[in-house]
Amino acid sequence: MIRKLLVKARDARWMWDLFGPIYNRQIYDALFELYEHIAAEVLKNEPSQILDIGAGRGYITLLLATRRPTASLTGVDFSATQVQAAERLRRRRGIGNCRFEQGNAMQLPFVDNSFDAVVTVGSIKHWPDPQQGMAEIHRILAPGRWAVISETDREASGKALRRFMQRFTAWFFWDPLLFWGLRHIIFNHSFSQQEIVSFAQAAGFREIRTEKLPTCPYVIMKAKK
Repeated sequence: MIRKLLVKARDARWMWDLFGPIYNRQIYDALFELYEHIAAEVLKNEPSQILDIGAGRGYITLLLATRRPTASLTGVDFSATQVQAAERLRRRRGIGNCRFEQGNAMQLPFVDNSFDAVVTVGSIKHWPDPQQGMAEIHRILAPGRWAVISETDREASGKALRRFMQRFTAWFFWDPLLFWGLRHIIFNHSFSQQEIVSFAQAAGFREIRTEKLPTCPYVIMKAKK
């Protein structure tokens, strides 16, 4: 019962409104290599209109905007607090080719074929209907273009999680409690590599590729519309 309540809180808008920016600051160092790898994948085809779904504090959006200054970036998040935090970070860094707005992955506020690249990192496990969210990504992505989708790997080993924990900067977390939270609240209630691929296949994606980084227990999927 406690686990179910914590998972429900994990996915609630009020939780991200209250604690989202704090969480994002703590997780950044642990995910830095993942962000770098995904940014390189997204930019391979030189997209000009890029959407980041579940943008959080805007790390991927701003990284892509910096690496490709001729592109236009949009970051959406369902938490108003996250959007505000991302916008503050954008202004502080002086980045002008991106914007952030509040939006729902279940019903994205964009017309069909609007973007030539879509990225989402660590977001789909929070969606009430991941299959619908994947269908929305397919809808707003231009034909022949790629989506890069990454999510916590439900099949990650305990050894991989403990190695991942060493990358956290949150000194105030007691290690056994942090491991319990990662295992039972985050990773166990996520998706396997095959499940993420199945969502993409059902949405109509083709040329689906997956990979994993040794430093980060996330699945990375690249799928072509």
